Amino acid sequence: MRRLLALAAIALAGCVSVSENLDSLDEVGADSVLVVGKIEIVPPIKPEEQSFKALDPFNTKRHFIGRAVMFMSDKPEHQEHTGNALNPPLQETYFLKVPKATRYIVKGSVTMAFALRVVSRRQAVTDQTELLFPAPLELDIRRGDQAIYVGTLRLHRDEFHEVTKAEVRDEYAKALAEYRAKFPAAPVPRKALLRR
Repeated sequence: MRRLLALAAIALAGCVSVSENLDSLDEVGADSVLVVGKIEIVPPIKPEEQSFKALDPFNTKRHFIGRAVMFMSDKPEHQEHTGNALNPPLQETYFLKVPKATRYIVKGSVTMAFALRVVSRRQAVTDQTELLFPAPLELDIRRGDQAIYVGTLRLHRDEFHEVTKAEVRDEYAKALAEYRAKFPAAPVPRKALLRR
């Protein structure tokens, strides 16, 4: 539960790398790959469905409202400190830098509600509701890849924010058009759909 605020604190300390949308391929080195994809929640999450109530001096809220958090690892199992997190926006194509060594999404979620209450000088209580992704998911990253397309991860949910169905959709042509508009001279991403 404390991971939300801890994520921002750890990222500031340099222990976790948080990948958000790239504006330039110069940020992707030989040991990384540009990952193109999308996360769709069905039905889409309305702004009023998410709440974040906490003292927020580092603007941590921006990592959670309208976004997913996906922790990456080199093994298909969640560890307390994976070292890398992806922070894609929901319902739109993302362009994220991923180290080639971390091919597994070991935990993914959308925060629906987060509240931090200080109950004494030494104690705080957190309440959190998350829509959890099926995990682990594997990225098909190959040694020579510069960019890959992983598809649209479409997650159907119920009124309790539980995933009732998960599917990976191939919308390569649409994603490629957005990719070419953003990175006109870049190599075309290889199609490498997410797999369980």
